[in-house]
Amino acid sequence: MVPLGGGTRGLLLYLFKKGTRGETKRGKQQTWKRWWLSWTLPLPSLFIIKTGQRRRIRFSFLSRTLVLCVALFPYPQDTPKTFTFTSLFPTTCINSFMHCLQLPFPLLFEPSPDNATMSEHENGPLEHPPWPDMKLPERLLTGAIRELHSKIESQWDPLRQSACQTAAGRALWKHAVNDPLADILAGETYLRRLHEKMKNDQINNAREVSGVILAVRTLWFDSKIEAAVSSFEDGEAQVVLLGAGMDTRAYRLSFLKDSHIFEVDFDDVLQVKAALIDAAEKDKHSQVKAKSLTRLAADIREEDWLEKLKQSGYNSERSTVWVLEGILYYLPPSHAMEVLKIIADKCTYTKTVLLADFMNKPSTTLSNSTFQFYSDWPDRLLPSLGFSDVKLSQIGDPDANFGLMNDDPLNLFNKLRSLPRSLQIHPEDGTPCRRLYLVQASGSPIQVLS
Repeated sequence: MVPLGGGTRGLLLYLFKKGTRGETKRGKQQTWKRWWLSWTLPLPSLFIIKTGQRRRIRFSFLSRTLVLCVALFPYPQDTPKTFTFTSLFPTTCINSFMHCLQLPFPLLFEPSPDNATMSEHENGPLEHPPWPDMKLPERLLTGAIRELHSKIESQWDPLRQSACQTAAGRALWKHAVNDPLADILAGETYLRRLHEKMKNDQINNAREVSGVILAVRTLWFDSKIEAAVSSFEDGEAQVVLLGAGMDTRAYRLSFLKDSHIFEVDFDDVLQVKAALIDAAEKDKHSQVKAKSLTRLAADIREEDWLEKLKQSGYNSERSTVWVLEGILYYLPPSHAMEVLKIIADKCTYTKTVLLADFMNKPSTTLSNSTFQFYSDWPDRLLPSLGFSDVKLSQIGDPDANFGLMNDDPLNLFNKLRSLPRSLQIHPEDGTPCRRLYLVQASGSPIQVLS
């Protein structure tokens, strides 16, 4: 290895800070991981051969750091090739390398075959995919769990089923999203369906892997909820999840320990969700981390949902974060607007933060029978309703990246971000410019009066 000089280190540090400006701490960590992986890709891939059996050992980016010095040693020409290592391949854990260090036999090294390129290791052999074959947890295969998910598949409409689709995305992107309950809430069918899409994307060298939007969206909402809760100065906060579905933030986010969580959704959704989580009651992850969790059976398309919320303990004078993740575009326009107006009205009473995702008009064409509400300019709509501060992000922006988006200019999200938002059709290929806007809006009595 060649040590980096002080000037080189300084230049790399400057480029890293510039490239991650505006990102959260987690986003910077993910970006650094991506940069490191891209730098180490020219290394060959790692195998161990013992008694004639050749076995691949796959490493995480941390392991590659440790192996880097070892892998670059010259191959000793006069030593028998009993145990052979060649190169590195990204994935799995550091334990494999530590076990190799403790082996009671010498490690010998050889260079990669001349005809083996890193692109073949990265994109190629299907026996070593970045998305390995899915192993379902045993708890998901029990009769009670299968019966609950059979009910979901046969009786729920697309709006309700979207909750399981979101949970599947969080479960399969677990290297980025920490949601230990996601698999049991998603169910076998939705896990396998998304996993198959992800494998096909990898086989076809797709620039975007299925589920990445769900992962980025989840991380964006997590980070914005944390920022909002920490900004409240009046002690205990409230977080209201409208259309909560299979959301588990009350179970997995420790920064909600002083917050009261309200999950609002259809009665059948909340009942099935509670039953699924109860089935995992022996799991340490099924313990609520929030100060309190209240589930409220209500339809936000009806007029009485707010009154029901108040009767369940919601305090209209307490600072509140309203979360509308993956729900607005399923509502009829009149109902979606009414929900937004009700939340905006809270700005006159207390500090209020709205976190929501909006589809633009071309996005609704993905399913005209399912998606109804859209807004091409939510950053103009929300101020007209009473919010005083509105910030809009698109997938791939510095605060909506988290190291999960590559820098390829032909990446779908990068292509969209490079075009004016007013365009409905891509000028080059004629495809619809489908955008998902992640929007943070806030207001308070002081801001309203000013």
